[in-house]
Amino acid sequence: MSKNFIPTEIIATVLSELRIGLTLVDHTGKIIYFNQLAGELLGWDDNLPENTILSCHKKENQHKVMEKLNHSATMEWHRVIKTRNRSIENAYSPINIPHRFVGAMIITKDVTERELYLERLKKNAETDPLTGLYNRNLFYEIIQSYINESKPYGLAMLDISGLKYINDHFGHEEGDRILKEAADSIRSSIRDTDFAFRYGGDEFLILTSHQEPVLKMIENRIRSKNKLPNRNTPAVLNLSFGYATSLEEKTLEAVIGLADQRMYQDKQAFYSGDGKFFKQ
Repeated sequence: MSKNFIPTEIIATVLSELRIGLTLVDHTGKIIYFNQLAGELLGWDDNLPENTILSCHKKENQHKVMEKLNHSATMEWHRVIKTRNRSIENAYSPINIPHRFVGAMIITKDVTERELYLERLKKNAETDPLTGLYNRNLFYEIIQSYINESKPYGLAMLDISGLKYINDHFGHEEGDRILKEAADSIRSSIRDTDFAFRYGGDEFLILTSHQEPVLKMIENRIRSKNKLPNRNTPAVLNLSFGYATSLEEKTLEAVIGLADQRMYQDKQAFYSGDGKFFKQ
């Protein structure tokens, strides 16, 4: 045996131990060769008359794959696909042997754990850990895209009535329970296309449509879940509410300010009536 020759079974064993899938595909998308792991991860089947690279890509992406196979030059490219509840990373290395073969070698790895970890990191960076709502930082990212696209929007500002009283008399654990209940109330009151944020402390923001009927619908849903506290049972959820739209004010700061002003008026009306004992 030549010292430069490595038997194919040794290569296959090494790739298997490294958990690496290997596929060879020509410029038409036809699979020329694949090892066992590549078949398991990407669905190649020895029993099929022909395997094609397109079978593991969504229809809307298939033309891009074929374009790269035929115009790949010397650039490698990577793609993470989700298939069979797994995240699979494919690294494509173009191969061009003049007059003999044009296509690509695909190195495949199961990166499900890595992608789940990245998703957790992303979620932690975007959400409030106590309520599970989006955080203030993400609000400014999303609203900036609205502003850049000159897209009209509505903002609702909400605040929990009597939370300081509840924290002082019943402890912060009870206050946290009210905060979570507020988040649940908001989540169940908005549409799938709306966004809800914990803006800070006991303040929340809803980013929604600029249309009055939508804002009124959300307000009515929120108010229908409010409970009236009394001196014997003060630790119940009551959210004050105020909204404004980008059609009323020119800047984001002014829209937030107007929504906050209206919410404060609603809160003061509550403290003058059913919630007056909170201020005594």
